[in-house]
Amino acid sequence: MNQEYQKSDHRTVRKSIIITGANSGIGLECTIQMAKIAPEEQIILACRNTQKGNDAIEIIKQKTHHQHLICLPLDLASMQSIRDFRSAISKLPNPVITALVNNAGIQNIGKTAYTKDGFEITFGTNQLGGFYLTLLLLPYIEKNGSITFTASDTHDPATKTGIEPPVYTSGKELAFPKETTEKASIVGQRRYSTSKLCNVMTAYILHEKLAGKNIRVNAFDPGMVPGTGLAQTYPPVLKFIWNNIMPILTFFKHNTNSAKTSGKRLANLAYAHDLQHLNGIYYSDGRVRKSSADSYNKNYQLDLWKSGIKLMNIQPQDTAITLASM
Repeated sequence: MNQEYQKSDHRTVRKSIIITGANSGIGLECTIQMAKIAPEEQIILACRNTQKGNDAIEIIKQKTHHQHLICLPLDLASMQSIRDFRSAISKLPNPVITALVNNAGIQNIGKTAYTKDGFEITFGTNQLGGFYLTLLLLPYIEKNGSITFTASDTHDPATKTGIEPPVYTSGKELAFPKETTEKASIVGQRRYSTSKLCNVMTAYILHEKLAGKNIRVNAFDPGMVPGTGLAQTYPPVLKFIWNNIMPILTFFKHNTNSAKTSGKRLANLAYAHDLQHLNGIYYSDGRVRKSSADSYNKNYQLDLWKSGIKLMNIQPQDTAITLASM
């Protein structure tokens, strides 16, 4: 089949790199860097808005001359969209993935919102969506491939980012939170930092579950990256400050980076040859660092794993990993 495709289409059947949220911010810069260091791979921009994704492809082509770029629709707030994306990958002439970069994420500091499947939208998108996507794509990730989760230093109270610190209760309670009278912005910040704690724990869990399969799994902290789309739900004044004033901090504040700097680091962690020895680690400010104390909590990890499997109704035939508890 592959030989017939090559003969009729006069092209090499390429393996793929998948980057979620690749049309702007860190994701776009990651894709630009990836196009430079992986010239022979097909790069798939997985985006909610395919028009923006295709516009990004033109930018990437102009900057890198990489010609093997496609955009496929993916909404991490929809289980059906994730299944449709997996189906599209399975139908590629060569459905082999060399790197999966789980970069897409949101921060909602307004009124509580929900995914299309009824999960709280921050946890549902940032954690459950990426978790579901990863497990569905595992059968296509090649030996020596990589999985990278974009986390955040907000997951660690010790970093004192100014964001409300995370509180892990249970996967079920994070997916279906109780009503609260707390200020929406405080609740939203906590839900965001907690979802990022979950991303780090997921990287550690998968690293352990995939031991012996030669698939690298890492968590990546981009630092604070002002000017990106993370502030979409901020009030107008805060959004203006985020986009126009806070970028100045990249010149003198520790672990405050431009999207270009963070995107380049993310791509390198996922694919660059000189970082391929890194596995099961938390990568922050350009180096391996310890993550928060809670991220190593085995009880939290076990609950997150079990609740994720149950909430997303993942069956053994859906993935290439043992679903039983660690």
